[in-house]
Amino acid sequence: MSMLHLLLSGCLFVAFAAAGETVKPELKPAKLTPAARIEGKMLTIDVPAGRECLENYAEFTLDLGQYASCHLIGTIRGKFTGFRPDQDRRKGIDLRLSYRADDDSHDRLGGGFFRNESLKNGTLQFGFTLDPYARQCKMRISLNNCSGKAEFDLASLEFTPLFTPPKEEYVCEYSDAVKARPVHRGVMSPIRNQTDEEDFRELRRWNVNLMRLQLNTSEQWARSEPAKYRAFIRDKIDNVIPKALDLGQKYGIKIIIDLHTAPGSNRMTDNPDFNGLYDNDDAVKEYLAIWEEIAEKFHRHPALYGYDLMNEPKQHRPAKYNYRDLQYEAAKRIRAIDPETPIYVESNMMCSPLSFYYLEPLKLRNIIYQVHFYEPFDYTHHFIRKAADRKAGRVKVNTFPGDYYGTHWSGDLVQIRKKLTYVRAFEQRFKAKIYVGEFSAPAYAPGAEQYLASCIKVFEEYGWDWTYHAFRESKGWDVEYAGTADDDLVRVPTTPRREVLLNAFKKNRKE
Repeated sequence: MSMLHLLLSGCLFVAFAAAGETVKPELKPAKLTPAARIEGKMLTIDVPAGRECLENYAEFTLDLGQYASCHLIGTIRGKFTGFRPDQDRRKGIDLRLSYRADDDSHDRLGGGFFRNESLKNGTLQFGFTLDPYARQCKMRISLNNCSGKAEFDLASLEFTPLFTPPKEEYVCEYSDAVKARPVHRGVMSPIRNQTDEEDFRELRRWNVNLMRLQLNTSEQWARSEPAKYRAFIRDKIDNVIPKALDLGQKYGIKIIIDLHTAPGSNRMTDNPDFNGLYDNDDAVKEYLAIWEEIAEKFHRHPALYGYDLMNEPKQHRPAKYNYRDLQYEAAKRIRAIDPETPIYVESNMMCSPLSFYYLEPLKLRNIIYQVHFYEPFDYTHHFIRKAADRKAGRVKVNTFPGDYYGTHWSGDLVQIRKKLTYVRAFEQRFKAKIYVGEFSAPAYAPGAEQYLASCIKVFEEYGWDWTYHAFRESKGWDVEYAGTADDDLVRVPTTPRREVLLNAFKKNRKE
């Protein structure tokens, strides 16, 4: 990505520049349901009242292979009549793009879902990420669970690359001290009570030597209640971080400071009028100031292991600032104060391994690239709320090993390695250091201990630092709790998941 840097009143201002030229693909109609018709370059989907529950869509094929490995922004103009305001989030226009995964096991999806408030200006904008193997795509436009009339100008459909693969070769630079670091294995911190000394004692008994200290608060505060957010971050800087670092030093646990919730919010929502931090000058100025203050106050502390700049950034639309360049500017501000301590940069789309193919390295020393691993997501984030529902068979129970996305996942590590292919390619191409900041499985997920052991085996094979999500944060992720659903989890002396972690932590050097 190119950008224009202007330093004004201590704040970085960025003029967004598209990464490539706009393309208008050729659409080939593939299927029309009775509600849809095409006249010239106009598509009309007209659904009368009483037919909302039927399939009402038009499907096309298009070739986007020239933009493999890119994140695209698509737009199409339309006119929408007869829609009524409704709070039901299932009702609206679904614009879905898909292509087959490289092993032909399932469809990779993108696009957007648009409700009444997002139809007002007549232009639908949506994001779509293409992996390196993507070629022929499908596009389906449908009216879901609603009546009304939608008219689309097919000639207006266009795609513009937002993020493209790095073209320039670069070898990441690391100091001898960072190169010599042994692998560290640890946990995410709790959200609250982060300076409880007994927790640090317990982690020492586990032989943990790394903690990702999450500065995590309400997204609502970050987005629209700045006074509350500032009080939160002030308490963390003044009271929590210094105590956690001191306890880390006392018990041999290195600390990564993780700005888990950024001012303005580091996650775009589906609301096209809200881009969070990425369009907010004041929030950007505050974000950079936070990192300058943290670096200034704590860069000499011996327990400090690194600065984690932005937890799980999510940017799927153009904005004034972008997720990578904001981290780059924060890293430069830190490097002006602290030339040595590693800085952790996270990939886009919630730190997904699939966004590494368009991640461009930062040309600074001691930058480590972070990935979060929750794959298959249908397993790691399949929550069972009530034990009674599980017992009565009213909910599906997802297991590991199991079948997900058309393939079998098991302890043979094939699928886990495959999901990390792009991270490994990035690591090897740029000689980059990688850190797994989060991975987990719910306490009641059948086979969770085998899943965790399989993930750890791959991380160890690759020589990556890692932290489990999370220590004493919530019962569902806590390896000290067991049960069959959210409402019957109880603390127990040990669990198979805990034993997996303890066995892995035996490899840590005592510090």
